Amino acid sequence: MSRFYTNSKVNRVKEKSFTPFLIVWTGQLLSGLGTGITAFTFGIYVFNQTNSTISFAMVMLTLFVPAILIGPIGGVFADRFDRRVMIIIGDTGSAVAVMFLLFFTLSGRLFLWNIYLGIAMSSAFTALQGPAYKALLSDMLIKSQYSKAGGLMQLASSAKHLLAPICGGFLLAYAGIECVLLLDILTFAFAIMAVVFVPAVEIMSQNRKGFHFFNEMRNGWKSLIETPEVMQIVIKLTTVTFFIGCIQTLFTPMMLSLTTAKTLGIILSLSALGMVVGSLIISVTGLGKDLYVPLRLGLALGGIFLTIMGMSTHLVIISIFLFLFFICLPLINISAEVLIRTKVPNQKQGRTWGLTGFLTQIGYVAAYLSAGFLTDKLFNPLLQDQGVLAFNLRHIVGSEPGRGQALILMICGLGLFLTALSGGKR
Repeated sequence: MSRFYTNSKVNRVKEKSFTPFLIVWTGQLLSGLGTGITAFTFGIYVFNQTNSTISFAMVMLTLFVPAILIGPIGGVFADRFDRRVMIIIGDTGSAVAVMFLLFFTLSGRLFLWNIYLGIAMSSAFTALQGPAYKALLSDMLIKSQYSKAGGLMQLASSAKHLLAPICGGFLLAYAGIECVLLLDILTFAFAIMAVVFVPAVEIMSQNRKGFHFFNEMRNGWKSLIETPEVMQIVIKLTTVTFFIGCIQTLFTPMMLSLTTAKTLGIILSLSALGMVVGSLIISVTGLGKDLYVPLRLGLALGGIFLTIMGMSTHLVIISIFLFLFFICLPLINISAEVLIRTKVPNQKQGRTWGLTGFLTQIGYVAAYLSAGFLTDKLFNPLLQDQGVLAFNLRHIVGSEPGRGQALILMICGLGLFLTALSGGKR
């Protein structure tokens, strides 16, 4: 068992190279895409079978909650065990969860509880290996390569969100859900082989004697809050995720008051290409030496673009500025990630990524819980003909249906701009 610990003797790579990272990244790109296709497909399948929005929301919940709860646990293990092994365990567990779903699908006994349980298991194992994957980047690369590697990781995430709905819809229509599950299993197999064939890297040794899980978790939290610069970045990211959660919740209702569902889908797909463009640019050019500059620039420009988008009811203008907003997201995410990576010791990065993921996800939860309520109970009534804000903001926002959502998005844009001006190194 000693070979699984970070202080075990392993074959060490004398000189760090970008090639091993590319191999691991390719495997994780494919497995992430497979997972995204499976999640999208089962969301559609459940809704078609039940015609229930609640059942559909439960699929999203079983994807989301394990990622929040398990991430910090994975972070502790990533700092104590061989990070490659943690990735293999995560991918293997996720593959077993997909096999579980495939078994019930082929046997004709696929029920809602099977789907919820299988997706939750897969999500939990993915969250378990997430901090190890992020921390492994620091093991494999030198600091000057962090920005380009971060761009590729963001590109993989963007590609998953962009391609999963397209591929999932096609496969579900022409091949069936069994084919989707088989494809997902194959992507996990490729990801596991990619990690297996990458040589081990040297990691700072740790004394494994006296290992106590909760002490390790507490030490990770203490280390995070005692590093003011890192904590400020985490707070910024949590704020950003809150605003993005508001966009995810409110953009669709706002747009459906202006256009059809088909046009909405086209606008979302084309605009999401902005994340791919932004990620590609950073992976090629890097971010420069002062990482606070692209971080603040991304926040400020993203806030401006989001505000202008909220002010307009013209589909072309909305599409253009949503595309520009999406270009800014990789700038924000990658700058923040590289800043954290360079300020946290390698032997603590697993716990840092686990806790950072947990804290930033709170922003999404807060948005999901509050955005709809604020729209329906506060801003929409205030913008109606007799509402308090109707006279003052009519010429800026309008008072038509959906403008309450638009006003909140404008406020989110202003919030992003102010976040760019707050805290951190100047």
